[in-house]
This record gives sequence, C-alpha cells and structure tokens, in this order.
Amino acid sequence: MSKYSDFFLIGSPQYVELGDKLRLRSYGSWLAEEVWCREKQNKKRAQFTLEVIRLARKVAKAKGISEDEAFVLLQANDEDRGELFAEFSEDVDRLMTLSPSSQDQTEELVTIFFRNRGEVLDGKKWTATKDWSKEDTQKLPSMMMEQVEAFMQKEEGTEEAMEAEEEDEEGPK
Repeated sequence: MSKYSDFFLIGSPQYVELGDKLRLRSYGSWLAEEVWCREKQNKKRAQFTLEVIRLARKVAKAKGISEDEAFVLLQANDEDRGELFAEFSEDVDRLMTLSPSSQDQTEELVTIFFRNRGEVLDGKKWTATKDWSKEDTQKLPSMMMEQVEAFMQKEEGTEEAMEAEEEDEEGPK
C-alpha cells in the first residue's frame, strides 16, 4: 500500500484469518490494481478465443467443412487431430503460446492480493507482506488457496460467494 492508502481506506480494518500466522485485509471490494490485473487476464483470454476462431475459419476453408465442424475438430483429442496438427502446426504452435493458464492467472492474482492486503504474524506483531512473491503463493497449501479464492470472490461481490456465505449461515439448502 502507498503512504496515501490510509486516506481513502478509512474505517476499522477487518481481516480474514488464514491459519494462525497469516491474514488478508478486507476492503469490501477489489482494489484498482486487482481489477486491472483481472481485466488484463480477461483480455488475454479474449485474444486467445479470437485466435481459435480465426484458426477454425482457416481450417474450415482449407478442409471444406463448416466452421462449427472445424472448431469441434480443434477440440478433439490428439489422435483425431493428428493430421490437422501436421498441416496447421505453425498455427497451432502460435495458438498454444497464447493460451492463458488458469494456474498462472490465479497465481498472479493471489500474489497481488497478498502484496496489497496480506499480513504475517512476526512474533507478536502483524507485518504487511508487501514483498510477497509468486514463489510464496506456490508454497501455500491447497486448503489455504481455497480460502484465498473464496475471499477473493467475496471481495468481488460475486453471486456465488454470497450464496456460499448464506449457505454457511443457514446450513445446506
């Protein structure tokens, strides 16, 4: 956080505890940097989708099939599309480099969340995790990652997070 953050992040801080020595501060929404990161990721996914559509059109034209058939063929298992990959290997290679990894995107967002909101208990004092790295994120236990992802959804105000919270309070529906 910058030296000005306290001016616009007014109020008593609330935290979500992640074990005994780690916590995330809740602001009730995503911070600008977090939103921008998600937008950048969405743009990469959209670019990938457009490239898949372009390749499907190219395959359809070359093979004399419909674009829908070409799209299905691109999604087929390796055995069924072996000939296709040989013929369009350069296009497929370029497409694979554009393919956004869900793991990489989650790792990037979780790392930003910890840099912006994280605190670790160092002795008896909570210290900000401004230097949190992707390597730190990679070392989080899966149970803790699930907690962080649920926290992120809640901060985003997604419908799924609100429904999950209601279910926790009311019991299963």
